Amino acid sequence: MISEKELQELVDFRTKESSVLSLYLNVDPTQHTRDEYRLTLKSMLKGVANEASAKDLAEVEKYFDFQYDWQGRGVVIFSCLEEDFWQAYPLAVSVENRVFVADSPYIKPLTDVLDEYGRYGVILVDREGARLFLFHQGELEETDGTLGEEVKRTKHGGGSAAGRRGGLTARTSRHEEEIAQRNLKEVAELAARFCEGGRCSRIVLGGTDETLTQFQGMLPKELQEQVVGSIPLDMAASETEVLDRSLEVIQEVDRRRKEELVEQLITAATSKGGHGALGLDDTLAAVQEGRAHILVVAEGYVATGYGCQNCSYVASHESKRCPFCGGKMAQIEDAVNTIVRKAIDSGMEVKAVKGSAALEEAGSIGAILRY
Repeated sequence: MISEKELQELVDFRTKESSVLSLYLNVDPTQHTRDEYRLTLKSMLKGVANEASAKDLAEVEKYFDFQYDWQGRGVVIFSCLEEDFWQAYPLAVSVENRVFVADSPYIKPLTDVLDEYGRYGVILVDREGARLFLFHQGELEETDGTLGEEVKRTKHGGGSAAGRRGGLTARTSRHEEEIAQRNLKEVAELAARFCEGGRCSRIVLGGTDETLTQFQGMLPKELQEQVVGSIPLDMAASETEVLDRSLEVIQEVDRRRKEELVEQLITAATSKGGHGALGLDDTLAAVQEGRAHILVVAEGYVATGYGCQNCSYVASHESKRCPFCGGKMAQIEDAVNTIVRKAIDSGMEVKAVKGSAALEEAGSIGAILRY
């Protein structure tokens, strides 16, 4: 798991004399064997053998041979041993296989992980109690639960004449419902405490449709607005099942949300007086001028550019001198990663969008502007 602080440290690190090896390796055990992943790793490292430091390459292989426990689904490594810089992040979620060598850590795929698999809560509830989970980056961070008064169900159709006429049965049913209502209210109060401070910006509910309909209306309005979906799950479900089923909901919500964001971006950029930028040129300008509010990038988009060696200004077209400070401009392999770093450092939101034909046709990158 990686924290926002650690991400900022990666953003801040840059070397002028050496190079940084950035490696993203998928190790999901449900897809391939450990030996197959080792072969993939060797092939990836061989592909950058002429660019990366031999020390960094050897250290990465040593890490997988002797230190990594092969328990997660993804691994991200940044290595620059010449400057005593080494960071390894085993992840509970999978990543796409990628390797880069540059003067700074290649963080763009990592921001994708943080965006898609950010913190969310799951409330698994029935008429007698609940189990609450807080997940972050595919890992369980915290759990809680409550068990209220047992709801004893009376068998209908037998018993006294009064019971058959509905007297006793009706009273018993009302009593059962009162107990269930009290239990659900206690769960709602627990959920409010569990999610206080904005920890559960997204909530997935689990249980039967009937129970969830009752329960959601008991939640504070703020929490009701944070519910993004529900799943039919039994209270006895394992933590792994809760995680896997809830992630399906989160991923679908994330996909729809990003589709809407792309539509918003394109409308803002193409309408008269709209506050949007599309394409590498306009987006670079918007981010560096501080006008961008949300940076939107197609996942996997890479583009060469030119960076000022004095003030770090980035341009998409070749230029010998920086238009701002007159410093020397040099080619950089991926201007997109550079502008993502600038956006994060400036406090802007960065959204990576996968498989959007509309965004790719519009230039694969854009920004919703503040003004």
